[in-house]
Amino acid sequence: MSISRRQFIAALAGAGGPKAAWTGLRALGLVATPALAATPQLGHGSGRGRSVVILGAGIAGLIAAWELGKAGYQCTVLEARDRVGGRNWTVRRGDRIEMSDGSVQTCAFDAGHYFNAGPARLPSHHQTILGYCREFGVPLEVEVNMSRSALLQSDKANGGRPIEMRQAVHDMRGQVSELLAKCTEQHALDQALSGVDHERFLDFLRGYGDLDRNLHYAGSARAGYQRLPTAGPEVGALREPVGLNTLLDPVFWEGPLFDDHLEMQPTMFQPVGGMDRIVKAFHERLKGVVRLGHEVLEIRNGEREVSIVHRHRRSGRVQTISADYCICTIPPKVLQDIPANFSTPFKEAIRQVPAGGANKVAWQAPRFWETDRQIYGGLSFIHRDVQLIWYPSGGYFQRDGVLIGCYNFDDVALRFMDQPLPARLRASRDAIEALFPGRSSLLVHGITVAWNRVPWNLAPWTRWDTPYNAVYRQLDQAEGRVYLAGEHLSHITGWQEGSAQSVHRVMKLIAERVVAA
Repeated sequence: MSISRRQFIAALAGAGGPKAAWTGLRALGLVATPALAATPQLGHGSGRGRSVVILGAGIAGLIAAWELGKAGYQCTVLEARDRVGGRNWTVRRGDRIEMSDGSVQTCAFDAGHYFNAGPARLPSHHQTILGYCREFGVPLEVEVNMSRSALLQSDKANGGRPIEMRQAVHDMRGQVSELLAKCTEQHALDQALSGVDHERFLDFLRGYGDLDRNLHYAGSARAGYQRLPTAGPEVGALREPVGLNTLLDPVFWEGPLFDDHLEMQPTMFQPVGGMDRIVKAFHERLKGVVRLGHEVLEIRNGEREVSIVHRHRRSGRVQTISADYCICTIPPKVLQDIPANFSTPFKEAIRQVPAGGANKVAWQAPRFWETDRQIYGGLSFIHRDVQLIWYPSGGYFQRDGVLIGCYNFDDVALRFMDQPLPARLRASRDAIEALFPGRSSLLVHGITVAWNRVPWNLAPWTRWDTPYNAVYRQLDQAEGRVYLAGEHLSHITGWQEGSAQSVHRVMKLIAERVVAA
């Protein structure tokens, strides 16, 4: 008996509701497919009768439990901490920051203020994570990743005086354009510009660099004013251009290029009220699945099942849980010291995963960066023990805000964390004083997080020197009934999107294995 498309879609709607009908329409090519990252299509009930133990309640572990649970798998998540989120960690008043070196801090921010100690932004093309925000109704707001009012500072250039991002950008553009224009007029670029209309190229340089009719750069309103225009005779006065020799200090050209990286390009987002709003939305739906405070002691790969020995940290009780499969999202620096009957090549590969470094310092303070310099969000780049100052992208015009007074990464971060805690706070104060003279005295309630000393992480992210190398490929395959997942097994390391993409892949591999069995 033949059936029309209309009848087929009506039958789908009757059996599975509007969502099933919509899926059918898309499968038949009758509606456009949105450019969003799809969640894994595991099939409703396809995992019934199968069990998965998930190690770690970071973003990868939570996604695994959520998606596998929808497909009928019986899931259990073991998390050593007393919170979910892993690197997704938002610190608020009263929270304790305990490091592996024994140092303990307690956040003293006023109520309502918070500090995203880990990830703090969501690129607009990270549609997997944004898709979960959409699914759970997590409200988002724009994260201002780059502000032309933000300051750049180097002790080795411009007499240590900071300059605004806009001046560095446009004075560099103007002076490079002038150099190119002179070379073009002198026919020094004829060979390189063969077939190019020289006059059209010069017109481009005039506009790009804001050159005068003589192809000279004498400053630009784009670079800001020494005295702002107002009304009447106050037409304003342009700033004197910063010399090219000064602008060649790396801080003055590397900083402005920051948001050219794909991951850093606007528009970017952040959850309203803190990045942990995302993981809390997962946890609300997984309360009966996630076991907090359970530290993994041993992983035993078996022929028919995998067993995990774990200890409840408060009671000290040791238990063993068995499942058909295990998804392990424990960071490599931690996993390498957990006893497991993995093969020697697999163990060795875990030890060879290269780790990066990161640390942050946060302060509560009156919003002097807004009142003094009209900086609303964005980053300042500096050359000293502190690499970045990060301004809040919310709460504008309120009395106080939380200023990230230091964000260091990789080698600079590893050196920075070797300083005693008071020295790290002092270095952050000094960096802020260099940008805002006299204002460092307003900083209060300073706290710092060094990710290479955060228990159950011991590193912020992975630094693969070569993509998809032998170590990566070794860990990208199942080890018996154990699958590894996390940002370290993605090509978007350091981002929640990488963790999500990694665990999506692992779930598909498990589903294929279940079908094959």
